Amino acid sequence: MKRLEELGIGRPSTWANTINTIFERGYIWKKGTALVPTWTAFAVVNLLDSHFGKLIDYAFTAELEDDLDAIARNEMQKERWLERFYFGDEPGLKALVEAKIGDIDAAEVNTFPIGADPATGAEIVVKPGKYGPYVKRGDDTASVPDDLAPDELTVAKAVELLSAPKTDEPIGEIDGY
Repeated sequence: MKRLEELGIGRPSTWANTINTIFERGYIWKKGTALVPTWTAFAVVNLLDSHFGKLIDYAFTAELEDDLDAIARNEMQKERWLERFYFGDEPGLKALVEAKIGDIDAAEVNTFPIGADPATGAEIVVKPGKYGPYVKRGDDTASVPDDLAPDELTVAKAVELLSAPKTDEPIGEIDGY
């Protein structure tokens, strides 16, 4: 928050709402008093940084904030601003997405190397998934516990997760099945 304030981005009155929105969308979780990013957050940042860097540039964000303030003061028309932002020739967001969409490799954006398995040399990665993050080594996968922060996922911890016994036994029943 201090860095955002130094850059002229946001204000204390909006940060609580911003953090709440990020929390509600599952990009962060609380561990004690710390806010911990999820693997999905890392994937989103990776996508934006790799393909849409201008949209997350601090100078762009500060300028955007100035424009939104001008709209709030009725010094700028929001419809005209949105049209320029979306259809503009800098390029606008629509053209930018159309130009980049074919270059995006979803598997690459969502894969984060942890390191090599010391026993086999096989690469271990972590990926966000439909049912939560998981580690992968070749075809072998294991879920990452919900309370394990990204900075705690070491090669040793990933090997431990991958080495845990796996079973095909059901864990419960739904409607008698």
